[in-house]
Amino acid sequence: MTHDPRTKYEAGDVVSIRFGVVLSHYGVVTTRRTVISNSRKHGGVIEQSLEDFSTGQRIRRHGRYSGLDAHLVEHRARGRIGHDYDFFGSNCGHLVRHAHHRKPTPMQVGAATVRAIGDMLSKNKKRYY
Repeated sequence: MTHDPRTKYEAGDVVSIRFGVVLSHYGVVTTRRTVISNSRKHGGVIEQSLEDFSTGQRIRRHGRYSGLDAHLVEHRARGRIGHDYDFFGSNCGHLVRHAHHRKPTPMQVGAATVRAIGDMLSKNKKRYY
């Protein structure tokens, strides 16, 4: 079953599908009734139809994560299109929180800190711009 066309998705809504046994894949609904999400499968942030996002699964609507205007949420998400996927620093959860201008979770901050320390200690120094 794909997404239920009777469900009213509004721009700025956070939606998800099941991923594996306990995980979910998240995205942000746009005014075009598409979803902007970040996934390893697609190599980063992309915009796709609700049907393509659902991959044949039921889409769960979480509503809004903030009081920001829907157009601003969409604009913030759209600005990330083309950015690479990174499990610890740029995944679907990071995208949704960024779009709604929410602070990272403690787990996201911890993972980023560990990664940054690892990068500083490694022989291959990464440059962040």
